[in-house]
Amino acid sequence: MMKNIVFMMLLLFVMPSFADSQYDKDIVVLDQSRDDKVKEVFKQLMGYYEEQDSQGFFSLVSEDRFIQDYMIFSEAIEKDFRTYDILSFDYWVDKITSDGIKRYLYVKWDKRYEVTNGTTQIKKVGYSRFLFDEINGQYKLIELAGNNLWGESLGEWTRDVPKIAGQEVYQTASGAPAAAGGALPDLTVTIIDASVSEVYFKIMNIGAGTAIAPITYRISYCGNNATYNYDGNLAPGETQTLSKPMPAYVCPSSSPITITIDPSDNIIESDEFNNEESATL
Repeated sequence: MMKNIVFMMLLLFVMPSFADSQYDKDIVVLDQSRDDKVKEVFKQLMGYYEEQDSQGFFSLVSEDRFIQDYMIFSEAIEKDFRTYDILSFDYWVDKITSDGIKRYLYVKWDKRYEVTNGTTQIKKVGYSRFLFDEINGQYKLIELAGNNLWGESLGEWTRDVPKIAGQEVYQTASGAPAAAGGALPDLTVTIIDASVSEVYFKIMNIGAGTAIAPITYRISYCGNNATYNYDGNLAPGETQTLSKPMPAYVCPSSSPITITIDPSDNIIESDEFNNEESATL
């Protein structure tokens, strides 16, 4: 009788311990399974991007739960496809962290590419974070942060991508963000003189790569815009002085005139934020 009592007491102590251990193992296995799912989804995204398969790529991006502007991201990816010829694309998963079911995937990457119809090969390395959420058993991308592995061709997108600790900080001689190891142009504009009849200005390439023609520029005055093309290339360090007649609009004498180089971000530059200058007549 005493032996039975002792045996029952041992079971009472051992069973909960075994159950807790098994529960912990189940949690670990489940977390590993989710991590594997996220890595597989990212691998598929990379494949679709290299193949320029928009439909496949966005099948793994959640439109409803996307934290950033989904439409601008869509435009950025489509512009990448029009702008870049990918030569090579490698990545290494640094770590995965969890927020409940959600997973943060941290990736180091290295890519080589050319601008379409260009001759300059660009090499770029970076460190990025991708947030995935599980939707009906399928992980989908809902946020991007850090260096721009995808969508870097559209300034409207890259300006809103959050920075993360450890990302690459690209610097040109002037201190502006630039592509690591790459030779990108950097276009700026300076208004030399402006009157009611004519405006004189110069376009400069202060970057390390050649700006390929056509180079579009927009003149804005009194609420109206006129767009022109400069049909020559601009080599690194090269300056081109231009003049255009002022639009025939009746405006106050204090109205500003603004000139914007590459207003549609068709040229990939090391600094997309120094393409505009204004002056008052």
